[in-house]
Amino acid sequence: MFAEPMADRAETVASKVADAVGSWWFLLVLIMVGSGWIVVNLVVEPLQPDPSAMLGYLGTALTAVTALYGPLILLAQRRSAARDRARDREALLVATRTEGDLHAILERLRTEVGPPDRS
Repeated sequence: MFAEPMADRAETVASKVADAVGSWWFLLVLIMVGSGWIVVNLVVEPLQPDPSAMLGYLGTALTAVTALYGPLILLAQRRSAARDRARDREALLVATRTEGDLHAILERLRTEVGPPDRS
């Protein structure tokens, strides 16, 4: 029967990171950190004289997360596609064997019982 091909270490790590980053928890944490960043910079007024520079830093951080997330999605999809191809090959083999068995059974029935009577 179908046995899932073993993943190497890089594919396993990419899949786990993609699962974590693609979760609702990550989205909520990202929103909370972004909101906290804005509140701290508006209330505390850090050493920067221009608070909009802090928004630029936040945008840079989010851009870096986005740039890293694209290849992770592709790696996870590649792994999933390889697993699906292996499963499809196994399903084709099973279907081919089943069809051969059905033809053998039908031929055996024809030789033992004879052709069907259609009167």
